[in-house]
Amino acid sequence: MKGFGSKKEFPKKNTLFNVNKTFDKALKLQNQGNFSEAKVHYESLIKRGLLDPRVFTNLGVIFQQEKQYQKSIELYKKSISAFPKSHEAYSNLGSLLLNMGQYDLAEDYLNKVISFKSDFLMAYQNLFNLYLQTKQQDKAEKTIFKCLKLAPNNHFINSNLGRFLLEKGDLYKSRKYLEKAINLKPDFWIAYNNLATLDATIGNLSGAEFNLQKAIFLNPAYLEGYVKLGEIKIDLNKVKEAESLFLKSLEIDKDYAYGYSSLFRIYEKTNNLKKLKEALKFQQGNDKIKNEILLYESRVSYREKKYTKAKESIDKISLDWLKNVDDNTKINFWSFKGFIEDKSKNFENAYYAFTKSQLNLKYAKCDKNHFKNYIKDYEKNLNNKNFFAKRDSFSVKNKIVFLLGFPRSGTTLLDTVLRSHPEIDVVEEKPIINSLENIIKNQFKIGLDEIYNLNEEQVNKLRKFYLTNILNYSEKKNSQVLIDKFPFQTVCLPLINFIFPEAKIIFTHRHPYDTVLSCFQQAFEPNNAMANLRSLKESSEIYDLSMRMWVKYKKNLGLNLTMSKYESLIKNFDIHTKKILNFLDLEWDVNIRDYRNTALNREKINTPSSSQVVQPLYKTSISKWENYKNYFNDCHVFLEKWVKYFDY
Repeated sequence: MKGFGSKKEFPKKNTLFNVNKTFDKALKLQNQGNFSEAKVHYESLIKRGLLDPRVFTNLGVIFQQEKQYQKSIELYKKSISAFPKSHEAYSNLGSLLLNMGQYDLAEDYLNKVISFKSDFLMAYQNLFNLYLQTKQQDKAEKTIFKCLKLAPNNHFINSNLGRFLLEKGDLYKSRKYLEKAINLKPDFWIAYNNLATLDATIGNLSGAEFNLQKAIFLNPAYLEGYVKLGEIKIDLNKVKEAESLFLKSLEIDKDYAYGYSSLFRIYEKTNNLKKLKEALKFQQGNDKIKNEILLYESRVSYREKKYTKAKESIDKISLDWLKNVDDNTKINFWSFKGFIEDKSKNFENAYYAFTKSQLNLKYAKCDKNHFKNYIKDYEKNLNNKNFFAKRDSFSVKNKIVFLLGFPRSGTTLLDTVLRSHPEIDVVEEKPIINSLENIIKNQFKIGLDEIYNLNEEQVNKLRKFYLTNILNYSEKKNSQVLIDKFPFQTVCLPLINFIFPEAKIIFTHRHPYDTVLSCFQQAFEPNNAMANLRSLKESSEIYDLSMRMWVKYKKNLGLNLTMSKYESLIKNFDIHTKKILNFLDLEWDVNIRDYRNTALNREKINTPSSSQVVQPLYKTSISKWENYKNYFNDCHVFLEKWVKYFDY
């Protein structure tokens, strides 16, 4: 914040703003950043009895920068008293009160500024920030557009507007303003950062990667950028690059807690416990991250089945620290604690911790009903006879198979077992079907409730797009069988069957109560679908709806399918696996039994089961729900019918 009072702004003919040598020198020192010397000169003017509002305001700015807020407030008020229409003093006072969280007073002073000077941009910018912080979205939107009207070619305003529209969900307009900000100022790193967030939101990870790299290039000191880019690299399966970025953030700031948390997290998620233990050992005694160390020491102990030691470590973590950490670390704490308390048979404590692990702030942008309506839109296709019209068959080198079910029903274990076969590759939870949906809606202008209106040319285009993308994701391009594993795509079966009527379907299921409990225990990445899995009751409701769709599709779509029961895979591994391989027209292979090494050799497993599939087959996950049966009282109406249907 610079001092004000240049000759250009305040002509000499206005006697109130005559500039003497002392004031000129103070102003020059202030604008050069020499605040201590400037302060001496301003204070000498006040001692001489000069009641100039510029002196009070500029000295107030210096005290504000020194965080001496009360002195600053007093000086701004003196400036207003000396010159009641001093819009700069009102603006500075409003800005300071905003930073102090005194929103009502701040709003009053900022509106006063506008009443004096209706085109004073800074006041509108501060009001915009005030409305954002107080969650007054409508007022914020009107204010940022007023800023744009006053300064249409201001790169900062265009970037802020783009970010606001991104948060609102208006992605097309958001991109327009963010790209304009970059055109106006090509070296404006904040706009690239916002554009990266937009790309990540729509699943364009390559775009997010590019824009974050650009932001960091322009601002190498942007610490959080290294971590955010690392998280994107993880999603792109570039795990080593992600690790390097986390380490780079720590090179810049050896006490950067978020960098350590991300580094520890990637080692744990990729089952690299050796590196995690080495990193924890190396940082022993670092008081700046003692709670982060305790958190991941507890996780290591849990993974090594040292449950008493795990509990001792996690119970030492400061709850005051927990209040101030980033959301990811907070969620991880409660998730880890839930599983540790579960193994300690403290089921009430475990239930409480799992409930806390569902309080991800990102869910505020999600709409669980949107996903339910999405499911029902697909169902409507079965009401139109055109949906069942015969379509041309297709043939490709790789047999396409869809591995479906419900989250936490055993798909990741079966995926890991099957990919151990040399003739099978599994593409894990990639949004290819979602991309087809976007093409149908945005290019073909057809709703998901009327996919029967797709013509043969459009179907062939969708089929070609799908096959090109799934082969791009495949790591074993010459495999006979290519499996698309995405459990919640059960609800997309009308589209899958319409595009690939001859595709094989493997449907996995597990005891409904265990499935629902396991969903509730996971801290999923928030989206509209996962927003339905945040409590036992919500999980039970969406399970019921999904299974009703499954039964209807199984009855009406003529699916080429086989069923995979999780409990059978656990208890009768060879028999069950041979049944699946026979369905896929493949012979048994000795590598099948070595599935744990398959899991360990993968850089990254994209599901919450990553730590479980590297373990030997275990039966402790069967009937686990009985430890929490007191919490299922309002779930039986949704689940009991499926216990009978799946013959449990």
